[in-house]
Amino acid sequence: MTDTAATRAAVAQAFAKAVESALATEGRLQPESAIAALARMAGTYYFRSFGYAALQLVPGQAVLSDEANAKGPELMNLAHEVLARLGLRLPDDRVRAALDTKADKHMPLLAFAYTQPRLERAFAPIKAAHGLGNVEAGKAAACAVALLIHNLQQELDPAIAFGIAVYGFVEGTKTTPWPVAD
Repeated sequence: MTDTAATRAAVAQAFAKAVESALATEGRLQPESAIAALARMAGTYYFRSFGYAALQLVPGQAVLSDEANAKGPELMNLAHEVLARLGLRLPDDRVRAALDTKADKHMPLLAFAYTQPRLERAFAPIKAAHGLGNVEAGKAAACAVALLIHNLQQELDPAIAFGIAVYGFVEGTKTTPWPVAD
């Protein structure tokens, strides 16, 4: 499968739509949880591409690796670029300030262990329909994060939202995912 911009955009739209149906409770999904879950999923796809399947890793276990350090920033940069293309420019100093002052009131309510298997299950048919590998799916998920940040800017300051996404990307690329049961 060729990872074209058009394919990535279509998958990003589908991922962004699937987040709410996969995670909403009582018709509501906290914006911070949606952004964190989607960013973690982007990181999870990258983690799955690192080739750790043969290792005896426990779900939720932190795995510090050169691959995550090298590849994780790609997700952040891609989301930042998509936001700029959508007309939402986030100056570095605003993002740094948001990262430094991330308050408890903006903490995601849904845990990684809860969101990752649900999103991975919801995203699997989308990923398969477009013939995406893990890296391509991770990039599409990073684009979907940018779409969510853009779409939720009336509910959540975009700099804070991007800060949440940064933490999610890091967490996803450095955490052993949970298995996905059918």
